[in-house]
Amino acid sequence: MTKTVHKHKKLIILGCIIMVATAVITRIAKNKADSTSYEAVSMEPIIQRKMGFYEKYVKRLLDIICASLAIICFSPLYAIVALLVRLKLGTPVLFTQDRPGLVDKNGKETVFKMYKFRTMTDERDENGELLPDDVRLTKFGKWLRSTSLDELPEAFNILNGTMSVIGPRPQLVRDMVFMTDEQRMRHTAKPGLSGLAQVNGRNAISWEEKLDWDLRYIENVSFVGDVKIIVDTVKKAFIKQEGISQDDMATAEDFGDYLLRTEKIIADDYENKQMKAKKILNSQMKDIDENMNINEDMKFSVAMSVYKNDNPTFFDRALSSITEYQTIKPNEIVLVVDGLVSDEINAVIKKYENKYDIFKVIRLEKNQGLGNALKLAVESAKYEIIARMDSDDISSTTRFEEQLRYFELHPEVDVVGGDITEFIGEEANIVAKRVVPKSNSEIREYMKTRCALNHVSVMYKKSSVQAAGGYQDWFWNEDYYLWIRMWLKNATFANTGTVLVNVRVGEEMYQRRGGEKYFRSEKALQDYMLRNRMIDYKTYFMNICKRLIVQKIIPSRLRGWIFRSFARER
Repeated sequence: MTKTVHKHKKLIILGCIIMVATAVITRIAKNKADSTSYEAVSMEPIIQRKMGFYEKYVKRLLDIICASLAIICFSPLYAIVALLVRLKLGTPVLFTQDRPGLVDKNGKETVFKMYKFRTMTDERDENGELLPDDVRLTKFGKWLRSTSLDELPEAFNILNGTMSVIGPRPQLVRDMVFMTDEQRMRHTAKPGLSGLAQVNGRNAISWEEKLDWDLRYIENVSFVGDVKIIVDTVKKAFIKQEGISQDDMATAEDFGDYLLRTEKIIADDYENKQMKAKKILNSQMKDIDENMNINEDMKFSVAMSVYKNDNPTFFDRALSSITEYQTIKPNEIVLVVDGLVSDEINAVIKKYENKYDIFKVIRLEKNQGLGNALKLAVESAKYEIIARMDSDDISSTTRFEEQLRYFELHPEVDVVGGDITEFIGEEANIVAKRVVPKSNSEIREYMKTRCALNHVSVMYKKSSVQAAGGYQDWFWNEDYYLWIRMWLKNATFANTGTVLVNVRVGEEMYQRRGGEKYFRSEKALQDYMLRNRMIDYKTYFMNICKRLIVQKIIPSRLRGWIFRSFARER
């Protein structure tokens, strides 16, 4: 009898220790979550929903109990999966992503960091760029997703209070910005590890159906309903493995992409909301501080060139992207008309000249080439800061704002560029993405093998460009030749790490990046770098061999596939 009592006392003491430890860990986890969560500042407030007794007072206690038990009981499984991820996919073992969470008192969503086991490798091509998702998602990664074992770390999100066991599944920030106010009501309930949408089709149902299920859930949050969803989740996700992903897709389709593909929104609306999502995600970044006012003295020019072969419709769209849709508009646009152009192009120029008094149009009697046209544009620009813009591409709505803020915070920088997306036909038909290194040291090293700046995205200091001799004529490589000369002058480079321009491409563009003339242009650049000791003989030899194969030996049709597959991210 005494032994039994003594045993019970030990269990009671052990239970108390576990309860205290859980309370301490929960508090630490919550403090950490509070410090890393932030407000979706640019979202319009929505009306709060009144919570019932169970949701307001009981649900959180059950979440803590369930999460704690899961972490304790399945700790060996956590360790095994973490080890397998480390061995098969590398580090870091955990993948974090910002997701919209519970609506705060001000009616705006909070954004928190959601934890998962990583399911993709960091495989990159020979140029250091990430391979496409479907390549990096290995068989092991697919298995993790199909069994939902990748979601095990979300128990820590439940413990820290950013998630619940049951609730609307947290989507991406770039999905949230496309939701209507009614659909955003789903965020008045804490996001869950599983929910009604997950047991009624998950990713196999349409976005509208998924959001409707979430709205049904918040209409009647109850203990019985949550238990039923837990049972159904075990059946469907772990036993039947239903609706884990969409057909032929490594990851589920974004809400915005779905709306654009089904023609439920227009391209301009799509672009503006994508930029809104970017601003929300960047709101906590040092380099893009929403509360910092840009110096009013930081006025800037835009340097452009147009010639007879340009498409007037594309030209019009390019101009509209920098005059009508920018959060910060240019103070001057220097447009060099490189030779005689069509009446349609002249009509576009006249349209914008009449509408905006910031245009400075310079007309050349004969076509002199892009290098000479841009040299003249830079020389004629009124302001020290100059943004480069092409005649058929589309700048993101926050492009100039992001770059000006970067200059404000980093006055030592001479050139600021960014990533680009590439599309064929419709603006939403994005076929590739060119991601470039961000820091000056990375850019300078990368420049030894490939151009580390996307020319159409750059903003630079006029004095720094002119100190290196300005633009000069160099077949298809006017920009790379300029950056090399600035490199030799110890200029400081940077890239924002965000997409600044959506670039119009086609098969013919990839095919043009080859042939005898293009190869000679590239080889001459390598000769120049070697002569000025920017590269050594080993790098020179490797660079020449790569260009010889891609630009001269490989057929032009195959070249387009190579560029998209190995020189771009998809």
